Amino acid sequence: MSAIIFFKTANLPLIRQFYQEKLKLSIFKDQGRCIIFRMGNMKLGFCKAKAAEIQGTITFVYPTQSQVDDAYQAQLDIALGSPETSEYFKIYHFWARDPEGRSLEFQCFLDDDELEPQASPITVPNPNAHKAKILLTRMIPENAVDKLKNHFEVHASSANRYLSKAELIAEIADKDALLCLLGDKVDSEVIDAAKKLKVISNYAVGFNNIDIDYAKEKGIAVCNTPGVLTQSTADLAWALIMATARRIPEGERLVREGRFLGWEPLMLLGQDIHDRNLGILGMGRIGQAVARRALGFGMKILYTNRSTLDLDFPAERVDLKTLLKDSDILSLHAPLTDETHHILGEDELKLMKKTAILINTARGALVDEMALIKALKAKQIFAAGFDVYEHEPEIPQELLDLENVVLLPHIGSASLATRAAMGDLAAENAIAVVRGREAPARVN
Repeated sequence: MSAIIFFKTANLPLIRQFYQEKLKLSIFKDQGRCIIFRMGNMKLGFCKAKAAEIQGTITFVYPTQSQVDDAYQAQLDIALGSPETSEYFKIYHFWARDPEGRSLEFQCFLDDDELEPQASPITVPNPNAHKAKILLTRMIPENAVDKLKNHFEVHASSANRYLSKAELIAEIADKDALLCLLGDKVDSEVIDAAKKLKVISNYAVGFNNIDIDYAKEKGIAVCNTPGVLTQSTADLAWALIMATARRIPEGERLVREGRFLGWEPLMLLGQDIHDRNLGILGMGRIGQAVARRALGFGMKILYTNRSTLDLDFPAERVDLKTLLKDSDILSLHAPLTDETHHILGEDELKLMKKTAILINTARGALVDEMALIKALKAKQIFAAGFDVYEHEPEIPQELLDLENVVLLPHIGSASLATRAAMGDLAAENAIAVVRGREAPARVN
């Protein structure tokens, strides 16, 4: 048994020339309207069609780094960047595109001994052996760091990346406090390595990156930063609502690319927001802030929640099925738990209106990303706006290629004032626990 990956192409002669002459793939079979190429054990087919199929990635795997380098030199004119090591995936690779825009990856897999050792990114701006020690997994606003310096010897990562698990385990061993980000996975193995740890202060509202139960078992307090980012995140949710409904990014690209030739009656027709139904899945602080902003648009507010709430604005509590069927705009604000993981999958998305818009500023894994891509491609829903992703920071190429989705880099709380306030609260949480006081925002 053998397998072949097929793509549709709008220009078979161009594709034949590129893959045979440029990439040096041999032809396994030429059927006239369909050509199959071969490279080692790989078989790649292209069939003539009216439109090219460009979603997905074609990956060429080489046995050594030097062969990837040779491929890079041969493909300089199409490469999107130079070869680099990904410690996360343990590969050495570079990216390119074929003439129709398909993503090409040239890579080799690395053994642990081939990964380049990285210098320690940890700096200590205020050495003081008499103070308790805190580890910051990433630099945070200066106001919070200055506050921490008054109470701790601060050990802070200056790297523009997350610490690896091995680095986190090594650095946490003698620390009294940890101030971490949502992307830092603090599991039982990390907690076991932290022999002196008293508090884990998460620089985020969510805390699904931390093994809460195990931390509690070990007597370690876990804290977060609720409240201070509510309004900024609600603002961003509305930015996504406006951008997706009125197709703002598409219009902006059209202008910048010189394709705007004047007003047209059918150009970039979007969806109205005023007088529509806004659905809120998870009516907590942020959900309520988003809903209040809808009042000025004359919107009817529907919501699902574990219990009926005494709200200061008109809203109707409905079940999930009704919420999906009746919402013109559905905004997600639920926490990520075992119950809410993939709360929106293929069946749920099919219940939504074809004119509906889905907004997610909560947690990426609330939505089955593959099901979402399928729904957007099939125009089962009008559009989506996302600030978070299921496997963040990885985003499927199929999602990146879609025009009817607006994608942001997790910036819901990214205002100067809000990030400073988050830093203050995270610092106060850590200081309070180490000083034997009640933390302002403890979750366990």
